[in-house]
Amino acid sequence: MISAILRIRFLLAPLAMLAVLAACSAEPLNVPLTFQRNIQLPKDVGSPAIDLLTLDSGAGRLYVPHGSANTLEIIDVKSAKIIGSVPNLPGIKGIALSSDPNVVFTANGSDGSVSVVDVKLLKVLDNIKMGTSADAIDYDPVYGLVLVSLDSKVLGVIDEKTRKETGKMPLPGKPELRAIDKQGQVFQAINDKDEVLLIDPVTRSVVKTYKGCDIKSPTGVAFDPDQQRLFVANSIPHTANEVSVIDVLVDRCLGTIDVDHSPDQVAFNSHLHHVYVANAGSNNVTVIDTVNLKPVGVVGTGKQAATIAADSVTDTVWVAAARSGIVAKYHDP
Repeated sequence: MISAILRIRFLLAPLAMLAVLAACSAEPLNVPLTFQRNIQLPKDVGSPAIDLLTLDSGAGRLYVPHGSANTLEIIDVKSAKIIGSVPNLPGIKGIALSSDPNVVFTANGSDGSVSVVDVKLLKVLDNIKMGTSADAIDYDPVYGLVLVSLDSKVLGVIDEKTRKETGKMPLPGKPELRAIDKQGQVFQAINDKDEVLLIDPVTRSVVKTYKGCDIKSPTGVAFDPDQQRLFVANSIPHTANEVSVIDVLVDRCLGTIDVDHSPDQVAFNSHLHHVYVANAGSNNVTVIDTVNLKPVGVVGTGKQAATIAADSVTDTVWVAAARSGIVAKYHDP
């Protein structure tokens, strides 16, 4: 009798395994982004370097700081082709838009300047000396100001109309990336102080400091105005990391969401309410739903994919794989 039972068990075991496999295969593989194509930047003599991407969805242009070539590359988002290059921008790090769709400001890391560039004429119109190495740069459309991170723990402020520096704001630590809300207030990551500052760019003063919520070595920042939620990518070296989520309306930590190694630039899609985190150390992008606060999935990229931009109109996502000198185009989903 016992041997008969054992024989039945052995016969049923493969059937059970097949049932499990069938159930597993029925689960759809969640690929959050669909790859469309690669755009190869002009070849470098040495190793390519690409920094912070900036998208102008209204003008249909993606701006790529090709730092190793000291060049601003301009990509037409419809054709996904390079339509122009602006040279002689020493160690270009990032690009800020302006109220004029044909004028941008570039942060140049090598000589501590901000250049005013006519992207239609492919010409530098002016250079603004900031004194120290310029890095992340953004446009505040509410106040018509260009904000630039400087090496000396300072936030530089430029009037877009006069193209003059209006002042510098001392910061408690090293500024990383930032997000700007609809009221023109600035969420500024301070990397070596494990905090994010809410800044009034006109008075150049700190309105509020966000600490805790597992904020550690913050880099990229995104803000969902509909949810009033702040997303902070933490980048502790040599480990997988998290994105801290804060409800700024009630000033409450909502928890953290796992991402991967060395997250850097973060992009936000207001249409889908998705945040995209470029994980340079793991060569992938994590997609997060800002409403239910869950990861949608992870998609692989090229090596050193640290910078990213998203288009809320077309749901297109652009990722720079610096090691290959490539900008990849994806669609969500």
